[in-house]
Amino acid sequence: MAEEPQGAAPGPAAEPAPDGHVAPDPRQGLREGMSALRGVRGASGERLDVERDAVSGLRVSADQVFGGDSYVFNMAPGTTGLRSYRLTAEELDEVREAFVAPDGFESLVREIQARTVTVLRGRPGTGKEATARAGLHRAGHRTLHLLDPAADLARIEKADLRRGAGYVLAGLTQRAADALTPFELSRLDAELRACDCRLVLTATVGVQFADPRVRQHVVEVPGSSASEQIVAAHMGWRLGVAAAARSRRLLARRDVRELLREELDGGGAGTAADLGRALAEAAGAVTDDRVAAQARERKALQGERAVAHWLQNMEDLPQQCLAIGIAVFGGEAYEIVAGLARDLEERLQVAESPDNPVRARGVKLIGTRTARLDAVHGTLVDSEVATRHGGARGKVVRFRDPGLAVKVLEHIWSEYDEIREALPGWLRDSAAGVLPTVGVRAAVAAGVLARHGFETVRARILQPWAGDKDAELRDAAAIALGVAAKESGHAAAAYNLVVAWSAGTASAQLQATAARAWRVVFEHDGDEQAWAWLHHLAGIEEVPVVEALCRSLTEYMALDGGRYRSDALDLLDQWAVTGMHGTLRRAVGELAFLYAAGDLIDSPEARTGPYDTGGTATEPRLWPALLTATERDGTQRAEIASLWRQTVNSAVSYTVAHEVLTDWAVLVEPDARGRAALAALLQVTATDRRTELIVRHLAASWVSGTEGRGAPRSGHHVLTHLDGRSGTP
Repeated sequence: MAEEPQGAAPGPAAEPAPDGHVAPDPRQGLREGMSALRGVRGASGERLDVERDAVSGLRVSADQVFGGDSYVFNMAPGTTGLRSYRLTAEELDEVREAFVAPDGFESLVREIQARTVTVLRGRPGTGKEATARAGLHRAGHRTLHLLDPAADLARIEKADLRRGAGYVLAGLTQRAADALTPFELSRLDAELRACDCRLVLTATVGVQFADPRVRQHVVEVPGSSASEQIVAAHMGWRLGVAAAARSRRLLARRDVRELLREELDGGGAGTAADLGRALAEAAGAVTDDRVAAQARERKALQGERAVAHWLQNMEDLPQQCLAIGIAVFGGEAYEIVAGLARDLEERLQVAESPDNPVRARGVKLIGTRTARLDAVHGTLVDSEVATRHGGARGKVVRFRDPGLAVKVLEHIWSEYDEIREALPGWLRDSAAGVLPTVGVRAAVAAGVLARHGFETVRARILQPWAGDKDAELRDAAAIALGVAAKESGHAAAAYNLVVAWSAGTASAQLQATAARAWRVVFEHDGDEQAWAWLHHLAGIEEVPVVEALCRSLTEYMALDGGRYRSDALDLLDQWAVTGMHGTLRRAVGELAFLYAAGDLIDSPEARTGPYDTGGTATEPRLWPALLTATERDGTQRAEIASLWRQTVNSAVSYTVAHEVLTDWAVLVEPDARGRAALAALLQVTATDRRTELIVRHLAASWVSGTEGRGAPRSGHHVLTHLDGRSGTP
């Protein structure tokens, strides 16, 4: 087939009505707002990463944080589904590397392997939960989940379980033990075996089991390991192999030995593990001669009274504001946090008067970064959150004690009237600022505050943000509500608020915020009812709502490494490709697909050599995540090809589709494997004459570099694939 003329790809025209006039298009209302409706490369992944980091930094309890991306959905309708927290890769590494096996551990592992349900019983301080995690891991389970301590064992069903996972339920009560009958054990055994899962329950020695058939499942903890060994293991794991010599040197110091004697006297395995963590964190922040003192300071700040005394006795308002800034925005660069702290200081500063003059001219600058951080127990650490472009963030500021942030935030909200008055406005302006990551952290802080008064936070923060014209502020309201929904007693209130915002009488802004709070609905209702709810919102012809749906469906595809991508693609296919649900939902489906296509990026496994131009084999390759999916999964390749076929031909979205597809070509231009994946996908896409014509026009424009968007190798690769299929030389 001869190559088509170069230039812009053709766009579909509206079909004429039978009388010769152009039929009115109900999607016309979206056209004016469509030009800005584009996914920003890497934005959703960055937003989810920062949210996860912020929740972790404010120490939301483990049974309230869900899944690899902080969320596991209750897929059963209602609120009775199984709530669980999946251990992160770092926590699994801690299980592998930092657990000190007690005598008899191998025998315990064999007991766990022999059955699907094991009750691990022991005295307080023997490390029952750590032993349960390590036992399941040694039994072959590479994914571990912690069940909500309030989980009803009678409600666990196969649909709640992840194949091959190990589950731990800590702190079995006597009432739950009484309900664990032989019948219930048999039912649990069948459900767990069907999914190749095991469950370990931990209980204290006081919990008794009356039925001898149940007692057969009880294994006594063999006893904890030596406390100093546990300290050394956790300290060594956190400092790393390269610091092994320093770890041994520190543990031999007289002041550290004295600290161990003080803290471990009467303490259990958990105390020893915490002390190992504290010593490692201190070692990462100060020199050897300060490690013991630093660890003591952290312990001294753990109590609420100690935090109150510490804040009250700070030298001045700037110090207090910096501490609050780190509590809320820890994880951002020091310069950003310091600027936000100064903003809060200005809001709280008393007016100028003879007794409170402005700073006199010529007064020297005081307070270096190091001195200011030392005064508030802050430190600089390497960020674990990547940027949306794949690079590292560098040094960020946090408290030396990871548990201090939430204590500071909750204390100042509860005790300081002036700060409570200023905080909503400060968080609002931060959330609506130019840095999206700062906005996410402000939102998480607002959600954490909701545990102390949901109605106050709803009236002063959530409702005003949700009704704002600023999309970033509406996003912040949705994130805050999602965090609040996971606090005890507020899940139902958060859900009812989302439902109220999604009502037909609500403003477009509130409806858009409801669409952004989709995770609250999924957690409460399960997938089928939540999809029906999103389907309802997709029938609203308002640009803010459509944009919110685009962002939310993109996030759904990004969660947990793409685990839910097939579900989202199926919904988009129903809206955009089948056309069964009307022209408006077709347009929404097209735009949501293109938003995700432009936003989501991925680093495929390195199976080839360096980039073709200047890169090295160690550099991360960035592909569109949906392109990566087509290389791994033939079913998703067909679904994504179908959506590309629909959008490049669409009278509504073809311009955006051509731009996003060009972005894909430019992104994979340096990578031969990426170019091959794109060409293979577009070969599947161009199954009809019109689509092939459009794809050829686009590929030719990449070759020629029309409008400065050149990707000549990508374009040649696509044309070669199409020529090979058609037999054209």
